[in-house]
Amino acid sequence: MDFRQIVNFKLVRQEANQLYQSFQPLLAVDPQFADLILLDLAKIVQICARSNQHISSAESLAFLVMYALIKRDKEILNIALNKWDFSDSDRLKYEKFTLQTLLDLTKNQPEDQLVLPSLLNQFDQERKTNYASESANAIYKFAQVLVKSDATITMQEMEALSHIWQLLHNYQNFESYEKGLATSLQRVAVISPPTPTNSVAGNSTPSNSAPAGTSANPTAPTTPPPPPAPEPEENLEQILNDALAELNNLVGMDNIKEEVKTLANFLKVQKIRQERGLAQTGVSLHSVFCGPPGTGKTTIGRLISRIYKGLGFLKKGHLIETDRSGLVAGYIGQTAKRVDEVVNSALDGVLFIDEAYALVPRDGGGGRDFGQEAVDTLLKRMEDYRDRLVVIVAGYTDEMTLFIESNPGLKSRFNRYFYFNDYTPEELLGIFEIMCKKGHFLLTEGAKAKLLHLFEELYMERDRTFGNGRLVRNLFEKSIEQQANRLAVMSSLTDDMLTTLEADDVPSSKSLVSGTVDWQSLAQANAKSQDIPPENESPNTPA
Repeated sequence: MDFRQIVNFKLVRQEANQLYQSFQPLLAVDPQFADLILLDLAKIVQICARSNQHISSAESLAFLVMYALIKRDKEILNIALNKWDFSDSDRLKYEKFTLQTLLDLTKNQPEDQLVLPSLLNQFDQERKTNYASESANAIYKFAQVLVKSDATITMQEMEALSHIWQLLHNYQNFESYEKGLATSLQRVAVISPPTPTNSVAGNSTPSNSAPAGTSANPTAPTTPPPPPAPEPEENLEQILNDALAELNNLVGMDNIKEEVKTLANFLKVQKIRQERGLAQTGVSLHSVFCGPPGTGKTTIGRLISRIYKGLGFLKKGHLIETDRSGLVAGYIGQTAKRVDEVVNSALDGVLFIDEAYALVPRDGGGGRDFGQEAVDTLLKRMEDYRDRLVVIVAGYTDEMTLFIESNPGLKSRFNRYFYFNDYTPEELLGIFEIMCKKGHFLLTEGAKAKLLHLFEELYMERDRTFGNGRLVRNLFEKSIEQQANRLAVMSSLTDDMLTTLEADDVPSSKSLVSGTVDWQSLAQANAKSQDIPPENESPNTPA
């Protein structure tokens, strides 16, 4: 086990202990809160774990410390505090124990609902206290430490944090605190977790869970599903308005916004003419999205699918995203079947094919490529399901133009083009700020200035592979990593420290490319900020 992991474990223990201390007044009011606290913490750990498809050792440790403190289990606490870092056998045994406990606690419980926030909110209203806010802040800080425990934070983990924040501030109404407590306690199963020695590895995964990436049965019939039954409870006008509002709130893309709004208005008028029995102008909903990567093509595709649903042109309005690998098989007879399966999954919605030009290689594939078969099958299905399927093909502008022009069938069906441009440096900064807001981070003015300068530098040096939004996401993730590295050596963390990105957290363009971290410089910078002498220098060493 390396030093950084030991530091992370230490940080997790400290945060778990601080969280327990914040719950002490609540437990003094009513010890019955203990089981409710453990239930909500179990859900928090599972939400964080779902974002990266597994429960890490640090996440297991965090819950184990809380469990031992709340249950006053000295044996488990001794393992968590003294043996976890140095005994692989003990750590593995108690990781299995923790996982089984998490599963037992959350069995038959609603996934996206916490118990404590609503109950404490009602308690505060009746008794003029402030437990709900204090507990929410403590639990959220605990969740932040969980996702940062491996020194890296992904966008999925940031979305998990945003989800947890919403759950912590989403309150149910109770008639009274006493009735709310009784109702909440009824939801908590009184469990006797298995002892660590009886924990079975085979029980460590829920029976109803599926591995990431598991696909449908490849031998399933390709008969298209029938159109979905109408859902009168859905407000189509609200769906349309919400999609247009989201479109309007996107950064940049003024030309795309105007074209989508024009298309929506045209379709709205055509729908009214249809309802009144008037002649209609034929229109193809299939589109070509042209532009560099990371410019929001998939995002616009999802919004258009919802707009089509809101206007009544599609029943479901969902989007299925695929590319060449999802449509073209490597041997005879399988490509058409694969295309059928993808088309069936997209019926009554939008099929989005990224880098569609790759379906037909420029060299023809040497006679062994089945891309043309995929195109021919797709064109046939577009005709068969012309009232139930919208197809959007996307990719670089030049390649997409050649792709569409190369086939009369494609050219006749795709005559609506949307052209996406590179984001400007100011727009890239705007996207970064939106990511910060969703992840509950704040940028200092110095960080904003450094980011804008970095985006200007990268923008001036861009080529056709310039990442745009993907570049911003990569930079955001690296900034979060650098913040975690900066904070990892500090003994005490405040909420402001955990939610603030400083200029030093923003990587340089060189480190952005290399992905390296200068740990020595980082340690010296932190030592300087805390007046700690470097390791090779005693406190009294003269300058």
